[in-house]
Amino acid sequence: MASVRLESVKKVYDGGQVAVHGMDLDIHDKEFIVLVGPSGCGKSTTLRMIAGLEEVTEGTISIDGQAVNDAPPKDRDIAMVFQNYALYPHMSVYENMAFGLKLRKFPAKEIEQRVHEAASILGIENLLDRKPKALSGGQRQRVALGRAIVRKPKVFLFDEPLSNLDAKLRVQTRTEISKLHHRLAATMVYVTHDQMEAMTLGDRIVVMKDGHVQQIAPPLELYHHPCNKFVAGFIGSPAMNFFSGTLQRKNGVVFHADTNGFQLPVEKKHHKQLSKHIGKSVTLGLRPEHIAPKPSGKAGKAKARVHVEVVEPMGNESLVYFTTGKDSIQYVARLNGIQIPDAGKTLDLAFDMSQAHFFDAATEKVI
Repeated sequence: MASVRLESVKKVYDGGQVAVHGMDLDIHDKEFIVLVGPSGCGKSTTLRMIAGLEEVTEGTISIDGQAVNDAPPKDRDIAMVFQNYALYPHMSVYENMAFGLKLRKFPAKEIEQRVHEAASILGIENLLDRKPKALSGGQRQRVALGRAIVRKPKVFLFDEPLSNLDAKLRVQTRTEISKLHHRLAATMVYVTHDQMEAMTLGDRIVVMKDGHVQQIAPPLELYHHPCNKFVAGFIGSPAMNFFSGTLQRKNGVVFHADTNGFQLPVEKKHHKQLSKHIGKSVTLGLRPEHIAPKPSGKAGKAKARVHVEVVEPMGNESLVYFTTGKDSIQYVARLNGIQIPDAGKTLDLAFDMSQAHFFDAATEKVI
């Protein structure tokens, strides 16, 4: 396998549209990297530049220490798995998986060995004689994976490979790809718009927005220590709640919400880094699991009375969507499956301010 390096990589299309702005990224040997972000953020364009399917406008892409900007895709020793499988309908599963090796004039015996080895890894040995039309979506995706595995490339590239599968099959195939990575000890670059896929698959995640890299970090670091409001809101489901307000000195430091004036005391551990923002507009971020019904008999200060709009019982948990006072913005709390308040009623909620995130209102960067 191999490492991949992107140095100041930029992609500009005709008409001056910039898809990727000066991207720097080091992908280590045997690492699973996930590029994630909303549609149009430049993640697929980045993957296609690595593959050689898009020209690099500026910068350098290196695979295993060798610059490949001018190398055609066939000479980069990569294998790509597409969203639409791209199987030949007139060929059997075996023929689809063997096709690339035949083009490269591999001996027939080695082709047979590689195809059967990949089919065994993916559990599709009994499908080798079938045509793609006789396969389910999940089986077709396994065949596409098998076609990449037989190549034994330096780098595997995945372009939203699970987006055509139903929810249950996506989870199952996601697990298979993760096991495949560990089994092959391969370098993999994976593109998705689904942050759950990114969190469960990636050794590190590259969060992108409008062609710019926002943050590169392991999944839990992104979740617990986002660098800005965009990353905080994009990573996590349901998304982080954001409350606009100001910081004030009042028996310490309190967060004063703009819309209805409720106040939440700021933990002492945050006072030092927030000291320069007293009297200024900030955004308070709290994840849904850090908001819960106020325990009875306890006079905790970090609380607010809210109006319950919608309740979604999920079995093991309940998602409670609420508004605060005259605020029309809807927020969400993640409660256990037993705590199911009634929609349309008021509820006292406690806010775990030890888990609070504060963002500069102007720059949206974490304070």
